[in-house]
Amino acid sequence: GRFEILCLSGSYLSSENGGTHSRVGGLSVSLASPDGRVIGGGVAGLLIAASPVQ
Repeated sequence: GRFEILCLSGSYLSSENGGTHSRVGGLSVSLASPDGRVIGGGVAGLLIAASPVQ
């Protein structure tokens, strides 16, 4: 279904040490459904928009 993005928050820190790249951080999102329900939490994988995000 379609959800409205209420809040999108996060940060990532990229570093390199001895030729090894690492990335730490996180992303969380809160979404509202058309009937007013709110869901959210940490994003563990890809978050893909079905249409352009404004």
